[in-house]
Amino acid sequence: MYQRLSYKLSRARLIIAVPAMLGMLSFGHLAAAQAVDLPPNLRALPAADISLVTTGSGESVLRFAATSWNSGLGPLQVVAGPVETGSGKQQVFQEVFLSDGTSFLHFAGAFRYHDDHGHMHFDDFALYTLQPVNAPGGSALTGSKVTFCIMDTTKINGGLPGAPSAPQYDTCGNEVQGISVGWGDTYGSHLPGQDIDVTDAPDGIYALTIKADPNNLLIETDESDNESCTLISIEKPNTVRVLDDSGACAGALSITPDSAQMGSAVEVLIDGFGFTDGMNIRFERGNGPRPVASNVQLISDTDTVDQITATVTVPYKRKPGRNPVWDVRVGDSVLKDAFTVTR
Repeated sequence: MYQRLSYKLSRARLIIAVPAMLGMLSFGHLAAAQAVDLPPNLRALPAADISLVTTGSGESVLRFAATSWNSGLGPLQVVAGPVETGSGKQQVFQEVFLSDGTSFLHFAGAFRYHDDHGHMHFDDFALYTLQPVNAPGGSALTGSKVTFCIMDTTKINGGLPGAPSAPQYDTCGNEVQGISVGWGDTYGSHLPGQDIDVTDAPDGIYALTIKADPNNLLIETDESDNESCTLISIEKPNTVRVLDDSGACAGALSITPDSAQMGSAVEVLIDGFGFTDGMNIRFERGNGPRPVASNVQLISDTDTVDQITATVTVPYKRKPGRNPVWDVRVGDSVLKDAFTVTR
């Protein structure tokens, strides 16, 4: 549980008007109702504007843009606290708003002056990782935790309750920084820190992951959706291809054929990445006769797309089920609504 330091927020400190948020809540007689927290919710979008460049000194560098946005009930707002003697850091507290117009403070790390950007940054706001999926001899590469000056730069979802039509955190403040509901903070691929050195990494397929608030220092409505992943193919010196930008780094791409009759068995071909002999294939989220996969064999293992075959058997039942469309789980990845059982 987090600890609170509650206090009444002065009108001058309000960056986003709390009364605007109250309009989205149905409290009846608000004075008699118990106040509820309105925390933010950070989510990371998949990496964008990805390129592979060679520096003047000969290093091979993967560059990309990153956007973290707020889909929560209230703004993400951080405020400066006391300076830590000798460390060069300034304590930072997250200010979480409540429905009754008050707020409380929660310790959330530190501000630090960023020499390359020339202003104060919120420490350890994001973490970038490059994980080999099909790159023989490769190992995980982790960028340093990235500091951000958090502000409203990109409107993501203006239809969310409490989302302002215009940016509210529009300067890189030394005392207050934040992200409004429905807004995001985009760091372009040209900025310092938006890169991972891949000089010693072999060519192949990698998962590029962006995780917001990697140390879980911030209070959010949901801690499980801070991460997104982009599947890419790297071929040095300067070729990078995006294979999957859905955010999930799906290992499976397609299944053929995508249907079978009850009481039959079919041979299927599945395209994807990082496949192995005998890997687990399951059918989920449908009803009626559940297909069963067996005899899973890797038939193609290349630097691009892998292929596996399997025998899919569908048992016979008199009632086919109301939803005969199944998700296909291949290892840890899922093909949504990918296989249909017919009569």
